[in-house]
Amino acid sequence: MDINGVSTGTQQTTQASANALSNLSEDYTRFITLLTAQIQNQDPLSPMDSTEFVSQLAQLSQVEQSVQTNANLETVAAQIASLNAMTGVNMIGRDVTFGSNLVELDAEGNNQTFYQLPVEAVEIEAVISDAEGHEFRTLSNLSGDAGREIAFDWDGRDNIGQEVLPGEYSVSFTAKDAAGESVPVYVFRTAEVKETLLDQGNLYYGVSGGEVLSSESVLSIQ
Repeated sequence: MDINGVSTGTQQTTQASANALSNLSEDYTRFITLLTAQIQNQDPLSPMDSTEFVSQLAQLSQVEQSVQTNANLETVAAQIASLNAMTGVNMIGRDVTFGSNLVELDAEGNNQTFYQLPVEAVEIEAVISDAEGHEFRTLSNLSGDAGREIAFDWDGRDNIGQEVLPGEYSVSFTAKDAAGESVPVYVFRTAEVKETLLDQGNLYYGVSGGEVLSSESVLSIQ
């Protein structure tokens, strides 16, 4: 996926339509040539049915209209893709918030991850893992308030109190309500847009932490 692919995609769709029209023109020319030859060499006592000629011409006309319609739609799609690309460029350097279980720990031991609960939880636990999936920190007795953004309060240390290196980690939550039933935990983070990507007219953002997300999955822009 590359934003530079916009012009290439436009050229490809335009060329496809041009090729289709060229092929149609050649077919039309061949049809007229054959039709003329048939008329010139038909049996005067048993003339050929003109209705069939008209029907074939009508079919060719319908195909031509379909090709022209497709060409117009391809042009519109390419223009929309170009607008998406220009919009995406303006997003570089801005912060976006989106659903993610990734925790990006900075050099100061801070992160921009938070979570939300649809209902109040009395027990909530978070387990942090490294890139290889090794669990190295468990946090218990986290806030179980419902209906608000709760910052993920991790001090950047493992279970024995050692500081871990800045980087990307993952977190998984488990929560239960007063009746002991599981409560869903929705995890989000805020990250800076580093690049914009375009794939088949769809806009994506490459953000700090290495994630790539569609523009439609962004919850807020700062």
